[in-house]
Amino acid sequence: MTHGAEGTTRVFFALVPPPALQRALGDFGRETARRAHGRPVPAENMHVTLAFIGAWPVAGVPVLLEAGARVHGEAMPIVLDRIGAFRRAGIAWIAPSAPPAALGALAASLADALSAASVPLDRQSYRPHLTLARHCRGPFANDSVAPFIWSADRFVLMASQTRAEGARYSELADWPLQSEPRLPSLP
Repeated sequence: MTHGAEGTTRVFFALVPPPALQRALGDFGRETARRAHGRPVPAENMHVTLAFIGAWPVAGVPVLLEAGARVHGEAMPIVLDRIGAFRRAGIAWIAPSAPPAALGALAASLADALSAASVPLDRQSYRPHLTLARHCRGPFANDSVAPFIWSADRFVLMASQTRAEGARYSELADWPLQSEPRLPSLP
């Protein structure tokens, strides 16, 4: 586990694409960063944040684990097909043009579980995205792109460790997302 000042760690809940898709998104992120004059996010850090906690006491991680265990969500396809930017923050991102309802429901369920555990959260409306590049100066794209698709079947609690070369993330725990029940096929 990564430790920050005074026994804290920076943590967040996320959906993490499989490694091959992370690599493809990393390649896309490098090209996006080049065009937007920014710094690409390393491929192994590619994720869609569900809930950002920030600095959290290491001794309090079990509270987050219990909250994660109380969340029930559905497995879902994630289709990242729209690029854009948070211009003031200098962030280039890719996002679903039509986020699945299950994604919003999962983020809301997680926010409710964290609130019930007295974990403070930023209650802005949920805007699912995957950060491709930081410290971008522009120009910024805002367009449809060929989709990056995966079936999200789990969500994770991640820790962030800041290093000279940038942040590195590690998984602390994960929880499965339920597949839709299949009806028996009739002959």
